[in-house]
Amino acid sequence: QARPLAQIRSLAYRPEAGPILRRPAEQNRIPVRAAPFDRYLKAKGSEPPRTWLSALAQRLRAANASAIVDAAEAWWQHGVLDLLSDPKEADKQGDYFAAWLRAVHRDIWDDIDRSDSAKLRRQAFMPSESRPRSKRHRHRLKDITIPSVEEAFEEFSAFDPSARCSTCRERVLAKIAVDAFQLRMVDVAMALSVADTVASVPVGEKVVV
Repeated sequence: QARPLAQIRSLAYRPEAGPILRRPAEQNRIPVRAAPFDRYLKAKGSEPPRTWLSALAQRLRAANASAIVDAAEAWWQHGVLDLLSDPKEADKQGDYFAAWLRAVHRDIWDDIDRSDSAKLRRQAFMPSESRPRSKRHRHRLKDITIPSVEEAFEEFSAFDPSARCSTCRERVLAKIAVDAFQLRMVDVAMALSVADTVASVPVGEKVVV
């Protein structure tokens, strides 16, 4: 079954009569009301059903490479917890801090140069774009922090969806938490894919990765 508003739309557009055209800009974005938490992509041929990464890990275990899988899982758990213990400090690229400023400190976000997220994360102060020559109006960034995952879940546990809508703060915290898991999962997938490639060839044969 197809979920409402969850399909991928091609940029190719064919009207009822006429040649294929580029889809009008107003039709390019498809709104998705919620992520499909009740389903996932199943690895082909897996029984019982597994995700692609889970099937990859199981294939390596079957090839006597359990130590590699265990080490990757341990690294993944440590990496996620390290990233979420202090998202501002751990994310050197500054993407989390930029997202936090945009969602929670919008007055600052709208009044500073945010072209370099990594630099923004490191700065103690940022000049005001509306009053660039005034030190009194510059923005103090060094005291702005992002809650740890433990602090974030304390906030989530106090949220009652029947009483109110989620806030921008709660939504960006949730996005950061989910992104950290997915980010490190991509790293694990790359490492296990290399191991799977090596395990698939005879012992002693050269492998190009």
